[in-house]
Amino acid sequence: MKKLIIAGNWKLYIEQVEEAKKLGLALKRKAASFSGLDMVLFPPAPFISAVAAGVKNSSIAVGAQTISSFEEGAHTGYISARTVKDVGATWALVGHSERRAQMLDGIKAAAETEETIQAEMKAAERAGLKVILCVGEEERDPSGAHFATIARQLSSALAHFPKSGAKLAIAYEPVWAIGKSAAEACKPADLEEMAIFIRRTLSELFDRTIATKIPILYGGSVDATNAKELLGTGGVSGFLVGRASTDAKSFIELLHAVR
Repeated sequence: MKKLIIAGNWKLYIEQVEEAKKLGLALKRKAASFSGLDMVLFPPAPFISAVAAGVKNSSIAVGAQTISSFEEGAHTGYISARTVKDVGATWALVGHSERRAQMLDGIKAAAETEETIQAEMKAAERAGLKVILCVGEEERDPSGAHFATIARQLSSALAHFPKSGAKLAIAYEPVWAIGKSAAEACKPADLEEMAIFIRRTLSELFDRTIATKIPILYGGSVDATNAKELLGTGGVSGFLVGRASTDAKSFIELLHAVR
């Protein structure tokens, strides 16, 4: 049986290093109770080293919320894949919906393009990081046009990724479901349909045997109330959790729900 992956994206909800260390330690104390699943924590970049040190010798891994496509040079403010790996990250999030849609003065001037995401995938691979590639549509089209969006995002991002498919997981995060209540989130039948489509697309990009081994996660208003149903009938191998992952009690309740 495949291990489940439960990833927590802390975004900018955690603002102090002591808060980050305390949350990591609380989850470490519980980690041994949850055999059969792997936890990955994505703290803000300045806290990667402290959180990685705090969860050392446990089943919890630490990742970077984003990485630069640049490896070195005159690129002020960017953080390379090799840098985050050196301070303790073993995973990277690439293509998160909030990065794809980043606004500057009301314009998508700062948004990451498909070309940028493809370059970040290359950088992560060269640095030896595992990657959770995020894909998702802004709205669900009754005619099914959103499937073409997912296919395009996958094909572009994985165009030069190693054909072994190793060190890769896909997170499906429909933008329209983010921030909604659990009742308004993606329904299990719709999630299963998308998971099958993603798996079929991966089979075309890699091959069927490899595609079956690549974990598919779901992100978008998931908590302890809907996690078990989404996991049981949605065809996914885990979750990418946002704000709920920054509260130890809520996150542990979700872990209990999927165990």
